Amino acid sequence: MWLKEHLLRCLRHKYHDTNTSITAHDRNMVSFVNNRIFKHKVIRINYTTYDLRRAQDSLNSCTHADFMTLSYDDNSCQLARGRLPYQFGQILGIFHAMVLYSGPGSQSLEPQLMEFLFVRWFGHDVHSHGSWKARRLHRIGFVDGDDDAAFGFLDPQEVIRGVHLIPAFHYGRTPHLLPPSNAARLPTENDTDWKYFYVNMCVYLST
Repeated sequence: MWLKEHLLRCLRHKYHDTNTSITAHDRNMVSFVNNRIFKHKVIRINYTTYDLRRAQDSLNSCTHADFMTLSYDDNSCQLARGRLPYQFGQILGIFHAMVLYSGPGSQSLEPQLMEFLFVRWFGHDVHSHGSWKARRLHRIGFVDGDDDAAFGFLDPQEVIRGVHLIPAFHYGRTPHLLPPSNAARLPTENDTDWKYFYVNMCVYLST
């Protein structure tokens, strides 16, 4: 259901319009050719460095999964996704599919190649303000698994670049953010998550 809603918003060019409800009838207008979705191991993101040079990040769900994108909401919860102009996520899966859509706003009756990421979102710790002035790194943590904003799908074109996160070792690990999951954690993590991470400071976090 979530995937079809994500694809439908992309197809209608209303990606960030979350106020318009999508019905079951709307979702039924989206179908996958041969009911197939294809999974990939790596995605490469092109970006421009602070000194206007071209660079590329290679992201995958096992060794380099964390990324940044622009923030489009302003939630004020303890772990809010709108604290900075950016929000952060962790890639759990990289996919593409050939999609058919025949509803309102359709621009083609032919199958369309659509790429998407399945991600686990981080939230900003509003009790820890990080900045150059404060001489403190921004602190983030996974959104609680019971929250509707904990997981989602993302257009790869929304990804700005990969990020380097440093576990906040002082706060330790917790098993309470998410039930045991082979999809959202690596086997070596023993069904626990670091409670917080620090975003390694760079010029793109100058606020």
